[in-house]
Amino acid sequence: MKSFRLLALSALITVGSVGTVVYTSCTKDECKNVTCLNGGTCSGGTCTCPTGYTGSSCQTRAFVGSWTGSDVCSPSLTTGTIVITLANSTADTTAVVITNAGGYAGTFNGTLSTDAKTITYSNRIVNNTIGGVTYSDTLTGSMTLTSNNAFTHSYIDKQGVSYTCTGTYSRL
Repeated sequence: MKSFRLLALSALITVGSVGTVVYTSCTKDECKNVTCLNGGTCSGGTCTCPTGYTGSSCQTRAFVGSWTGSDVCSPSLTTGTIVITLANSTADTTAVVITNAGGYAGTFNGTLSTDAKTITYSNRIVNNTIGGVTYSDTLTGSMTLTSNNAFTHSYIDKQGVSYTCTGTYSRL
């Protein structure tokens, strides 16, 4: 009787061990064939992207696209709603093409930081036509992502008088 119990216990342990091996060998690694770029991490087969990158594989710079917001400037100036468009430069991987910064229709290049979270631009002359008169303004500033769907914009606009401006923008 004792040997029957030992035999039954051995059989139970063997079946349990084989079942565990078979079960764990059938569990799929959902991230096995997923490549997350630019510091993204995979969980459950989906990439979680760091601030600065978006896309299914974190392959797209988060800044790229159209954004809306408004600026408050000192001394006493508030802009209306501004739509800024940001695009990758075809000529330089560290450059971003900025359209309509500060509400000016000019297009110019900014420099993207290595972590893709900040764009800086310096002494960019834009022509602004108001009432048929064209003014040459100099913009110097930066745009910093606060998330992949929002950024802050700080700049100095020199048009005879220097305005220091800040604004918050969200993705359209």
